Amino acid sequence: MSGFDKALKSVVKINCNIEVLTGLHIGGSKDNIEIGGIDNIVIKLHFYNGHRDVPYIPGSSLKGKMRALLEWVEKPMDNSSKVIALAKNGKPCDCGKCNVCRLFGAHQSKNAVEPVRLRVDDFCPTEDTINTWTNVLEGLYTEIKTENIIDRIKGTAEHPRHTERVIPGSVFEGSISIRIYEGDTFENTVGVVLKSLEMIEDDYLGGSGSRGYGRVRFDKKSFVLKKYTPNLEEISFEKVEDLKGKF
Repeated sequence: MSGFDKALKSVVKINCNIEVLTGLHIGGSKDNIEIGGIDNIVIKLHFYNGHRDVPYIPGSSLKGKMRALLEWVEKPMDNSSKVIALAKNGKPCDCGKCNVCRLFGAHQSKNAVEPVRLRVDDFCPTEDTINTWTNVLEGLYTEIKTENIIDRIKGTAEHPRHTERVIPGSVFEGSISIRIYEGDTFENTVGVVLKSLEMIEDDYLGGSGSRGYGRVRFDKKSFVLKKYTPNLEEISFEKVEDLKGKF
């Protein structure tokens, strides 16, 4: 943090839901693979609100996707002729100066002076979603999709694999928080985060997106501004337009 002396002014929290539009697969792990069992399981919470083995969207998965997409459109401060994703040979940007580094941190850079501004919650299913899973899936919380490789000569299916997915219509809730320091603007903080969410809506979340998985929609419920100076003050906005100019 050496060299950074700007005061923390406020925190903006975006409370939102993530609606699953097509089958969602964010991979988990299991200790043992049974013969004939599921090849690709989804990640789950062992216990949540009285329920066991509940699918969720890890904050790390969402944050990683946000950063990966932003690095294709945000330029580092050295005016590189290549987008970050290519200029860094596929590794996260570590320039410490661009909007990506400002929000997410300069990847493994020893010269970074900017504090990480972005915090992303784990997104957990709403109680209505859990009830829907129980009723529609007969006590289970996921569906199993079977896929095959087609032999181009014989026209037969080979090597079946079974993938666990969260069903369309599922809703997960959580929040994304952004620290606002002196000199920060709406455009280089909240504006960039909102851009990343729009990019995910145009792309996909989780795995197998090229096969139609992981289409999602973000329903931004509210924007909460908590000011730390000179006095603690918390203001809630329903529309992001009302937040602009309030930093």
